[in-house]
Amino acid sequence: MPRKINAKAIISYSLLAVILILSFVPIIMMLSMSLRNSLMIYGDFWGMPWPPILSNFSFALFDLMAPILRTIYLCVISILGIMLFSTLSGYAFARLKFVGRNLMFWVIVMLMTVPGVLLLTPNFVLADWLHLKNSLEGLAVFYIGGGQLFAIFLLRTFFTSQPEELFEAARMEGANEFRCVWSIALPLARPILITIAIMNFLSIYNDLIWPMLLISTPDLQTISMALASYAPDSGNSVGKISRPDLGIITSGYVFASVPLLLMFTLGMRYFIEGLTSGSIKA
Repeated sequence: MPRKINAKAIISYSLLAVILILSFVPIIMMLSMSLRNSLMIYGDFWGMPWPPILSNFSFALFDLMAPILRTIYLCVISILGIMLFSTLSGYAFARLKFVGRNLMFWVIVMLMTVPGVLLLTPNFVLADWLHLKNSLEGLAVFYIGGGQLFAIFLLRTFFTSQPEELFEAARMEGANEFRCVWSIALPLARPILITIAIMNFLSIYNDLIWPMLLISTPDLQTISMALASYAPDSGNSVGKISRPDLGIITSGYVFASVPLLLMFTLGMRYFIEGLTSGSIKA
């Protein structure tokens, strides 16, 4: 028996296909521009990159490799700190009973509503007072602190949804709370921890404002700072005016996007699982 054609489904999938195609247009144009030089781009913006200029990527690789590695190092130490402290805090709010537990948790929820831009000035003053300026580790301290609120909220919700019998059985066998965290809570929370890691990696890797406030040394620039000032000369000039090479600049954007794509591609399955893991009571 032939299936009935659902007009609503056809319209929905058609709209999704159009949105998907439109979302890929900027990416395709970025790839196309990265394989051309400024003359080819200005001459025919929508033209095909033929012959492709692969040397653009060698320039970008040489100029941006150091900022990318510094940013990845910053992301790693920040994410490890966020996951360490938020796991312990989330477990405490979910499984331990202490005075003021609910009040403290609701304070955390309320602090999540404060826009991050309002904290730039007090954080800058604090960083200057603690002598954390011009230091990647100093940046990491504030990323760790700023990433705690949402991570604690997610982990507390996740740990609350887990059956209490698992933890009670471990305690009856003589396990203390730290052993319960290490042997039970952490293995169960792997999807949500990967979700937290991906979300913070995207946020820290793309952040520009806070590094520009704290870092003034060119040798400590993050990838966002490097891209903001990345304007290699094409060698073509009109009179005394030198124009930046748009092809090399765009290839830098493509090269800087690779860690983000790899991070999300490798963790996409856990990312989706982590977003939905605490939605159903176990």
